Amino acid sequence: MASLIALGVTLILLFGIEYLFRRAKMTTGDVKLVRQLIQVAVLGIGLVFIIFSLPIPYADKESILQLLGIVAGAAIALSSTTFISNAMSGIMLRIIKPFRVGDYIESENVFGRVTDIHILHTEVQTIDRDLMTLPNLKLVSSSLRTIRTSGTIVSTSVSLGYDIPWRKIEKNMLLAAEKTGLESPFVQILELGDFSVTYKVGGLLKEIENLISARSELKKEVLDALHGDGIEIVSPTFMNQRVFKDGKVFIPAKEPEKPEVLEKIPEKKPEEIIFDKAIEAEILDRIEKVLESLESDEKELEEQFQDIPDKSQRENLKEKLEFLKSRKEEVKADFETMKKQREGEEEKTDPELFSRQVQSLNLKADHLDIRRRKLEREMKKIFEEKELLEG
Repeated sequence: MASLIALGVTLILLFGIEYLFRRAKMTTGDVKLVRQLIQVAVLGIGLVFIIFSLPIPYADKESILQLLGIVAGAAIALSSTTFISNAMSGIMLRIIKPFRVGDYIESENVFGRVTDIHILHTEVQTIDRDLMTLPNLKLVSSSLRTIRTSGTIVSTSVSLGYDIPWRKIEKNMLLAAEKTGLESPFVQILELGDFSVTYKVGGLLKEIENLISARSELKKEVLDALHGDGIEIVSPTFMNQRVFKDGKVFIPAKEPEKPEVLEKIPEKKPEEIIFDKAIEAEILDRIEKVLESLESDEKELEEQFQDIPDKSQRENLKEKLEFLKSRKEEVKADFETMKKQREGEEEKTDPELFSRQVQSLNLKADHLDIRRRKLEREMKKIFEEKELLEG
């Protein structure tokens, strides 16, 4: 009977902890780890009580406990080194913050956008749209390149012969960079080789969401600009076994003009397909920050209402704040649902529909943030007028 009671209490505690965490809507990766550690501790203590309450000799109970201790000790000894190293690396990443959710990162042979940052690992979505889990120890111990959302340099290189004036090449490559939409374009001569000159063209791309497309577009524009000016993109070492007439130029022939046909514009950019999970994670992270900011400002605004002498102004602002709070709760409820779906705790809707819902929720959060700022400006204006009257 005592063993059954101990078993029952242990199970109740385990399910109770699970229920409390879910009810509190604490579902982030780090909170999950804390919940799991608490459950493991409860399970261990419960096993000890169950063993001591078994109707067997005391010596047998000691033997069972010793066996469990040996097994647990061996498991901890084998896994603790990697576990602790990754945990310490995760803490280090949170302190120095080399990247955030949504940033492009490159570490050794891995390149992609960050979708999740946990205490033991970081999840990255690669350019093949696959999700890759990187241990935090790897990110700390290896060289790490982060492309911030503020912008990055996009560039490409090409080798051309010495017979082409560099000024002519520079003019065309700068034109290609400008057509790609890069800011502050530049051209550099990287190397004067034995047979060719290596040129590099690049510029600042501020909208890094289009990074993959921009890299490809720059190469296309370089081809079009050089070919359009009669420049062959072949070095003097170019060889071909076929015999050509003197003066043969290796530039694609111009296609005959055809009646203009409206091309179907792709509904999505390559980045939106490749980094869909990373984009969703970045948007949800931003919405969470907006909601936190709203909740912290609500209390400050309510306290400031008491200092407004005009009753009609005070009531008007209170109505606006109440409307803001009600809309915030709606957005918050939708946000919690989407967050659970993204983390796999609830059944996810169709991926396309989920993506549209995230974008829609992002717009709602933007409107809330705009309303909050507008309300703060109204409050500031009222207090400035009050100070002028009192002065």
